[in-house]
Amino acid sequence: MTLYRDKGVVLRSYKLGESDRIVVLMTEHHGKIRAVAKGIRKTKSKIGARLEPMSHVEIQLYKGRELDTVSQVELIDSSARLHNNLDKLTQGMSMLEAVDQIAEDREPSPHLYRMLHGALNALMEQESPVMLAAFYWKLLAAEGVSPQVHACVGCAVTDGLAAFDIFQGGVQCRSCRTGISISQPAIDLMQQVLGGQLNVALAQPESPASFEISQLATQAMEHHIERRLRSVTMFSPRH
Repeated sequence: MTLYRDKGVVLRSYKLGESDRIVVLMTEHHGKIRAVAKGIRKTKSKIGARLEPMSHVEIQLYKGRELDTVSQVELIDSSARLHNNLDKLTQGMSMLEAVDQIAEDREPSPHLYRMLHGALNALMEQESPVMLAAFYWKLLAAEGVSPQVHACVGCAVTDGLAAFDIFQGGVQCRSCRTGISISQPAIDLMQQVLGGQLNVALAQPESPASFEISQLATQAMEHHIERRLRSVTMFSPRH
């Protein structure tokens, strides 16, 4: 069997047999992989804690036909700080779920790995009411479905923007409106997220606008992956 090493973020894991687990990781060079971690559920296992969701690891695996096999695991960054904050924990799990739904098995996607790793680091280091929303919008943009937020998707006017239509893919003026109402501060915040001012957007205090774009981001992500996000039932932006 072929032996290889890579860095990755643990997306999730589930039981296999009496003592094993299947671990799903978003890796830097091999895309999303599924691997058997043998004996990980035994009390003497040394690698069990290293393969918790959100952990950033360097991992050695044997390549298999359908499932790879974990050989060695070295912890690069622990997710312990996120586990100590329920709000951040749930946001982190929401990020994992979105990437898990978007990433293709064994399809190299270095940008997804970098985005997820960077977002989890940012989540650990700072507080922002739009952290998860910004990640969703940036993830959609990376997938080629970035919403149009600077001009009406119907007629291209830039003034009097008053609605957002997920199906049409962006903001709308009053004349073209088919979507839901959106405030100008929320449009401004989305323009910052998607227009190269992400740090400015993340520094904004909690507001009705941050709640608006968070709700829209979740709806847009669910529309893109064509299913509900399980983590949404645990996380609801405060307003």
